[in-house]
Amino acid sequence: MNDILETTREVLTGASFTVRQLPSTADGPEAIRGALAFENDTVIGFVLAYDTVAALVLDWRAASDALIRAHAELLGAAGQKAWNTYLVLLAVKEAGFGEALTLGQIEEDLEGTRKIARAGVSGLVTARGALLPLLPFRAAPVLDPVDMPAEIRERAGEVSPEVIRAFLSHADQSLVLQTVEDDK
Repeated sequence: MNDILETTREVLTGASFTVRQLPSTADGPEAIRGALAFENDTVIGFVLAYDTVAALVLDWRAASDALIRAHAELLGAAGQKAWNTYLVLLAVKEAGFGEALTLGQIEEDLEGTRKIARAGVSGLVTARGALLPLLPFRAAPVLDPVDMPAEIRERAGEVSPEVIRAFLSHADQSLVLQTVEDDK
């Protein structure tokens, strides 16, 4: 389970989050012994790792409540950012069909925190995929060049060709407006 936390730390740190290991608690849920806290300018949250989806489902609510109680001061000091508090629940083992549905229900539970619940997280690629809702875009979209005059002519079908020509000629605004008035 520590591998999944280290991989998660690597992904979050690479995305400019501050990440820290949370201290062990002798009386809390087992999951808290392997929790991380993360934060950037707009988001704050916690990661809990489990071996199985069954363990995650059984423990997540108690672990979440314990984390929120234990870090209430941190969340209170976060101000507006507290509205973007995430609880990331990761399981190493793959989820069966029913378990996948349950993970979806956990994510839809917006009480207290936003949730990301994923199974089958065992390496860098799957950790990055699980954390994708928190990560910035990695590449700008590639767009083909656009011939703007041709695009304007094509989309301005209800406008007369004279008005379009005046608009595209870079003529003074008053001349373009006069052409529009004359066209009426």
